[in-house]
Amino acid sequence: MTTSAGDIKREQSRNGLVVTRITQFIGKMNIAPLPRNYELIYEILSGHNPAMGRDILALGNAPQQHEIDIIGQRHNLPGFSRIEAEQMAATAFETLNQISARLEAGLQRSETFVTSLAEEDHDEPPSLERLAQMGDIREEQTSLKHFISMGLMKIREVEKRRAELQANSLRDALTALPNRPAFLEKLEDLFSGDQAPSATSLVLLNIDHFREINGKYGPTAGNKALRRFATLFRKTIKKDDFVARIGGNEFAFLFAGVSQNTAEAIAERLRQNVAALRFVTSEGEGEHLTVSIGVAAVDGTTTPAEFFSHAELALLSARCGTRNCVIGYSRDVAQHSRSSYLAQLGC
Repeated sequence: MTTSAGDIKREQSRNGLVVTRITQFIGKMNIAPLPRNYELIYEILSGHNPAMGRDILALGNAPQQHEIDIIGQRHNLPGFSRIEAEQMAATAFETLNQISARLEAGLQRSETFVTSLAEEDHDEPPSLERLAQMGDIREEQTSLKHFISMGLMKIREVEKRRAELQANSLRDALTALPNRPAFLEKLEDLFSGDQAPSATSLVLLNIDHFREINGKYGPTAGNKALRRFATLFRKTIKKDDFVARIGGNEFAFLFAGVSQNTAEAIAERLRQNVAALRFVTSEGEGEHLTVSIGVAAVDGTTTPAEFFSHAELALLSARCGTRNCVIGYSRDVAQHSRSSYLAQLGC
């Protein structure tokens, strides 16, 4: 099935409808129109996380932002995880400030005591007042030691939690694969060295007509299929390879030390493995899903955006054709993809 101008217009219409629904939901619930709240409501309305939807509705009308933040953090949404990570860092910093202040106060008191002690007549036995001061300082030092020990323990716990949040912010909640930010970070790292990257191939995979599956069987069946795809893809890659879910029904693979021809062969095996799967629905029916795949090599590209765009053009060519196929990037493919896209837009 080819992608027509009508398909593109319908897709744009659906996207506009999603934005409208999110805005209406936020207005109806009296939720602050913050970017992270849009992220949360999108996850709910798209059917990706029904449990989170129930948690939000349980808050009632006009929930407090901190209540929403707790739910977003509980379900590991990237925007909310970053907020909590920032809070954790602020807590650790405040704890260090408290330790520093206690240490400074303790040192000043000890120095004052030592100075006054040096000025006294040492032939006389220490007075009861002096003995009491010595006892107070000893007690203060014991308390300070305990305070520092507890403070350092708190900082270690905070840093552990912050590391967990950082990891969660780069993981797709549904499939547990790395997410789009993690993928983009990986692309940036690829081009961050002094020398141009080489022998790396990028594979973009799109599940054909996935929206129709969601419409026919519901988002629960669609989510189950996505998780099964993720399991298959995770088993397919090797140790130095990388796979991420970068969109609703789109996945990206980075194959290190692999030429474009070899990557195309790997992609073809992926396509065949997916076609062989049978997805059982709640009605007991079976569906065989297919995928369209675009492949590009890093050679000849100078930026992450250029590398990614080559793979996108190859994927667009696969989707504009028969679908259920693998297309490798070339100049001819790029020109054909651009021409097809402009023609569909009526340009």
